[in-house]
Amino acid sequence: MFQRIVNFWFSSFITERLLASPLFNRIASKTHQHVSSITEKGAKSGNEFIKAFKDNLEKEARNNMRK
Repeated sequence: MFQRIVNFWFSSFITERLLASPLFNRIASKTHQHVSSITEKGAKSGNEFIKAFKDNLEKEARNNMRK
């Protein structure tokens, strides 16, 4: 029980110090921007892949109907 209390206080102390730190906030902001841009790029290529895949399925379905 004592260990849990100490861990809670310690993690609370660390969290409050990090939130008050301007350097940490700058780093967090830059990291957020990088992650957002990577996610956006991944979503674009994923959407392009899904569209191309769907188009190919439709083409194959039309080709199979002709046979």
